[in-house]
Amino acid sequence: MIFDGATKRIILTSSSVSATQIWTEYMVWLSDDSNNARWGLAMTQVGGDDLGGGLYIPIYIFLKSGWKVRPMEASHALVITGNLFTEDGSTPLVNTLGNFNVIAQYTVPVQAQAMATSGGTGLTSEEHEAILMSRKILSNSKEIKDNQLTVYDDDNSPLIVWDLKDKNGNATENSVFKSERI
Repeated sequence: MIFDGATKRIILTSSSVSATQIWTEYMVWLSDDSNNARWGLAMTQVGGDDLGGGLYIPIYIFLKSGWKVRPMEASHALVITGNLFTEDGSTPLVNTLGNFNVIAQYTVPVQAQAMATSGGTGLTSEEHEAILMSRKILSNSKEIKDNQLTVYDDDNSPLIVWDLKDKNGNATENSVFKSERI
């Protein structure tokens, strides 16, 4: 999966993807390079809340600000699992660049809750952790100090830290060109 901020496209490299997988990859893309945030917020998510007893509210992913998903460049049946929407109600997909036939199939839950299982039909522990981490990255406090961007955990300890650099690779807080996660 490739995120192209300039065109606001999420470019798929497979014929099957889940909304949660798109969210998780987006969070990784954001956290790997703080410059990726310059393209604006691509999506938000709601749900994933624990109802107790191993039950969770299903996750809904909303693409924002014109971001769309582009299928891989091949004729295929694209299967999207989960709740993937746009904020304006339009289709979340755009056509391939080449002349390919893509049939999109959406598989969405019909219940207002999802059950966590060990059999692989619910969220994996990695997906659940990625969702929790992404919520913290988006909502917890942040600070730029000593040429670093720090996102703080719920207990105010550093969660993620990036060194901020200018286009020549020098430490900076003002003309940030790239960041390196430490």
